[in-house]
Amino acid sequence: MSNTAMANTAQALMDSMTPKFAVSYLRVSTRGQAERGGGHDEGFSIPAQREANKKKALSMGAMVGKEFVDRGASAKSADRPQLQAMLEYVKENADRVDYVIVHKVDRLARNRDDDSDIMRVLRECGVQLVSASESIDDTPAGMLLHGIMSSIAEFYSQNLATEVKKGMGEKIKGGGTVGRAPIGYQNIRLVDDKGREERTVITDPERAPLIKLAFEEYATGNWTVADLADHLAACGLNTRSTPKISSQPVTLKTLHKVLVNPYYKGVVKYKGIEYPGSHEALVDTETWDKVQAILASRINGTRNLKHPHFLKGSIYCAYCGERMMVSNEKKKDGTIYPYFVCSGRHSKRRKDCTTKAVLIDVVEKEIEKIYEAYQLPPEVRILLESCIQEIISTERAKYDAELDGLKGEKAKLENKRKNFLKLITAMRFH
Repeated sequence: MSNTAMANTAQALMDSMTPKFAVSYLRVSTRGQAERGGGHDEGFSIPAQREANKKKALSMGAMVGKEFVDRGASAKSADRPQLQAMLEYVKENADRVDYVIVHKVDRLARNRDDDSDIMRVLRECGVQLVSASESIDDTPAGMLLHGIMSSIAEFYSQNLATEVKKGMGEKIKGGGTVGRAPIGYQNIRLVDDKGREERTVITDPERAPLIKLAFEEYATGNWTVADLADHLAACGLNTRSTPKISSQPVTLKTLHKVLVNPYYKGVVKYKGIEYPGSHEALVDTETWDKVQAILASRINGTRNLKHPHFLKGSIYCAYCGERMMVSNEKKKDGTIYPYFVCSGRHSKRRKDCTTKAVLIDVVEKEIEKIYEAYQLPPEVRILLESCIQEIISTERAKYDAELDGLKGEKAKLENKRKNFLKLITAMRFH
């Protein structure tokens, strides 16, 4: 035997003794499976898939050298971070990767177009797709089975989506709530004496009163959404925590979503149609309509007065009868002079108006003279005092509510500080 033949034989022997390199791809479509490891309806858990893939690799004389896991990701789309990372890894290491192992074909894709794209990448890299629980290989029979399984996976996915949408529609039409209820409500599970489970929605005892307050206060027209959000946050209105995001004080964006959500008036919306909800309404229809009207007039409810003044909107031009508006004029030295100007002349609606701008100080002094010479009848004075006292009481209640909320936040922070100090002390003496 020649030296070349001996070298080729030795190399072939070494290649046969060297394990093949496999990449393992694992996926579960629900976060619960990823966190708890259960869920027979969506296939095996990640640990079970991992074990099955390793056994399959060993049966083929291969070793799993790299693993990619998509937790809580649907196979309806190929835009899964770990799937894309796996394909990139295969492209970059095409000279050493022999197999991509999945537990089942539907772990990889439930769309024939995505499946074709993935398989094209694997074929171009000379990598074979292997299923740990199905007879998928490069033989004609294996390729046929792969095509059939891909079609079945796509049918299952589309049929499941149709059934889910149908179930959602029926539940909403019956007044039920699909998904997580908005802030101010709580999702609960009830079990009757026969062990049957019912999922329903109740009001949140902590947040519902503040949501009611939000609608009632905004309906007065005295708040911007931003200012009201700050007030409610001070009163203790926080968002509900999630596994990834802790509870946070309500913001302008969050409050605006609340104010435009018809769920709070007792309805559920589905495909543009409103249905009577079985949950408790937090706002009556009249207040809801007032809030929507104010929001519509204020560009998403966030517009504030550009030049606020206590006389703004209450004085009119003596010549044309249009409202007087506030205008600030800045001089070259940076000094700002506030004026009252005729809005009709300013907007050129009243081209015949000759009223000139008047300094606000001058207007205020003239108003003072009018009030000094004006005497209120006793019955009007009593009524006015009553109204003012009512306003003061309302404002005082708001102040007390905000103060109580701040005290509550202070108590929480103090408690956290004490616990943190205890933890540091325990670690120091441990």
